[in-house]
Amino acid sequence: MIVKLAAINQIKPMIWYEYSLQTDNGFVSIMVQLNNDSYLGYENSCPHQGRRMNYAAGKFLTTDSGNIVCPAHGAEFNPESGLCINGPCLGESLKSITIKTNEEDIFAIIE
Repeated sequence: MIVKLAAINQIKPMIWYEYSLQTDNGFVSIMVQLNNDSYLGYENSCPHQGRRMNYAAGKFLTTDSGNIVCPAHGAEFNPESGLCINGPCLGESLKSITIKTNEEDIFAIIE
């Protein structure tokens, strides 16, 4: 399933955005960031206990180096690979979501 998330001009670099989408299997929350001219997308769920990575609507914790931090237990994830590099789920990864664009919009491909 392909779902439009936003207009490209609504996405600012190096900021994480959260989108809740209705799918055939219920709601899914995804997180998206424009990083070095490419879009990163992950399911908004820490692999440690399945908690959301945002601590409030549209608010994510990051380190000075840009790693994503789970607000529940402090696990740190590399934003480009989704790999947990520190914390209780060391070696596990965020679930990747394929992000596509056209000239105007950004889309998520949900499987």
